[in-house]
Amino acid sequence: MKNIKTRRVFSPEFKKEKVALIEQGKLRVSEVCKVYQVSGSAVRKWLVKYGKLPKTERLVVEKTSEEKKNVELLKKIAELERVIGQQQLQLIYKESVIQCASEYLGDDWDKNLINGLVLDDINQVIAGDITYFILKEETYYIFTLKDMYSKRIVGLYGSDTMLSLNAIKTLGQVVKLRGSNINECIHHSDAGSQYKSTAYKNKLRKHQLVMSIADNCLQNGMAEQLNGVLKNSYLFKDIKNVNHLNKKLKEVKRLLNYERPIEALGYRTPVEFEKWIENIASKPKVKLYDFTKQETPCMGDFKKA
Repeated sequence: MKNIKTRRVFSPEFKKEKVALIEQGKLRVSEVCKVYQVSGSAVRKWLVKYGKLPKTERLVVEKTSEEKKNVELLKKIAELERVIGQQQLQLIYKESVIQCASEYLGDDWDKNLINGLVLDDINQVIAGDITYFILKEETYYIFTLKDMYSKRIVGLYGSDTMLSLNAIKTLGQVVKLRGSNINECIHHSDAGSQYKSTAYKNKLRKHQLVMSIADNCLQNGMAEQLNGVLKNSYLFKDIKNVNHLNKKLKEVKRLLNYERPIEALGYRTPVEFEKWIENIASKPKVKLYDFTKQETPCMGDFKKA
């Protein structure tokens, strides 16, 4: 019997999401090829079809030398100048400068501290990210923070800008909820300029949080998963303005934390799970995926202590 070759089919929504991540610098073409077993030429076709950048000046993400990165940044500035305005351009420029400086000088903040980490309580690791929500006439940005042990959303905020101030407001929700219990917690995110800004780092130091940086979006899977849930299941196209968006996000946060049970938590909601572990002698443990080793990918599986 002849072997039947199968061809993977990806939806337009899937392709658009990956293209957006590539153009934001959060994901590389080579990573998409490796993880989803798709050819480089196919991904480049996605970029041409779904990308926001002009076809005549397609942004090349996979450049290695610092000289090429500078050229890439200049091209990106020229391409996006008419689209997103001076404010967003400054953020992109800062992120590129931070990345270049980190590679030359080293940065103690640029380390993934959660590879293979075993958690046995809340307030040990929170995962954060920023995702986009595109409507016909407006683009919004959603800032998230989630406890990686209880899966509870501890920070959720929407804005029409990507300023670090919005990330600080999201962190403020965590501090208000957890108080001093958040001290010495690991703050895990990607290398976005908002998280690496001086103002945000100062807030982390003030509340004694330790920063952990993912090398790519795959190493920040829990936060990326939340992004998909928010945009695909709970947010709709009827958002009128930023205030309306945050009203919706507040309700979604309540719904996911208080009403939606999670299988990994024993079919408890995150809030129910946190109350449950308060009254047990031996709390269940969860091991996070170690990207430095060849392990079976997982979001973090609970096991007996």
